[in-house]
Amino acid sequence: MIRVAKKTRKRKTQPVFLSGFHSISPRFRTPQAAGLHWLIEAHVRAGGADRKAMEALFERYSASADQIATRGHDLVDFTHRRMGEMQLFGPGGSDLAQKTNFFQERVNKIFERYYPVDAKAPDAILHVTCTGYSAPSGAQRLVSARGWGRKTEVLHAYHMGCYAAHPAIRMAMGLAVPSKSVDVVHTELCSLHIDPSNHDPAQLIIQSLFSDGYIKYQVSGARTRGPEETGGFEILAARDEIIPDSTEAMRWSTGPLSFSMGLSREVPTLLASALPRFAASLLEEAGLDWKTEKPSAIFAIHPGGPRIIELSQRILNLTPAQVRWSRHVLREHGNMSSATLPHIWQQILQDRSLPSGTLVISLGAGPGLTLSGMLFRKTRI
Repeated sequence: MIRVAKKTRKRKTQPVFLSGFHSISPRFRTPQAAGLHWLIEAHVRAGGADRKAMEALFERYSASADQIATRGHDLVDFTHRRMGEMQLFGPGGSDLAQKTNFFQERVNKIFERYYPVDAKAPDAILHVTCTGYSAPSGAQRLVSARGWGRKTEVLHAYHMGCYAAHPAIRMAMGLAVPSKSVDVVHTELCSLHIDPSNHDPAQLIIQSLFSDGYIKYQVSGARTRGPEETGGFEILAARDEIIPDSTEAMRWSTGPLSFSMGLSREVPTLLASALPRFAASLLEEAGLDWKTEKPSAIFAIHPGGPRIIELSQRILNLTPAQVRWSRHVLREHGNMSSATLPHIWQQILQDRSLPSGTLVISLGAGPGLTLSGMLFRKTRI
């Protein structure tokens, strides 16, 4: 039986809510086994290792089809192996400018789908991405095309890494209280930045995990929640910490051909050392006791990979049911960078077995090494 959490102290601020989740699937979806075969061939073509050696490396380091069933992508290249028909991953390759153009084209179309010509102008749009930048952005182009320039503000949260949904919501909260609603839109095309010429084991892990993803939701004060909103999350607390002596553990940098991610083997150890105390401190921000509330809470853990979920579950002493939606989203979608946590929240919200009042503890990490968390209460009106 799930126990509904109770507040232990009076809130001093106006409540802010998350609601209106709307995800859009990428144009293509490839089974993980087929995607890994595509990667092996791409690495062999790039030189530096023969097929048997590359197959052995992927067998050892990549996320398997048992861990990730499918991954979505907007680039047609990953659906075939006909080199002459490749758009970005052909024999000559492509540079960052070409990938940026593709990113902009797809993001423009995503915004048009989220905001058709008869859509109502939102008070603000906060565009979140880690995988492609251009100015004017897709959000700015949309607002200009719709003639919303005097009504709709546009903000950006870029290059913050996988945990970016948390700081984006904190930015939106500054606008939402008490009478505005902010649309947060994530557009991640992680697959553009695969580098088949890099055979480092850490890169094989990354290339087998990441995928594309899009999701939109609203951050709003109590006065702007409409009668059509039958459920959401009340935001109770937020907290970020940079783990000492960890600046080189995770990197996300731009280069001439693509963005490049660096991961240290120390990341799991660093997270393990900080996570229990951090989670307890997050609940203290809302005046709640960790030991009391943990057994009945649901955890939205950013699945940097299967090992991150397993490690978090073990260190925090959680049941499989408490992390099931993190595993589900990783299995069905892969790691969609900043769009991943919102997909997990969407699944938790849609789970009718979780009643109003259920606490949701959202945890993620990014460069810094930054440990980031938010505390929600599931609500229905």
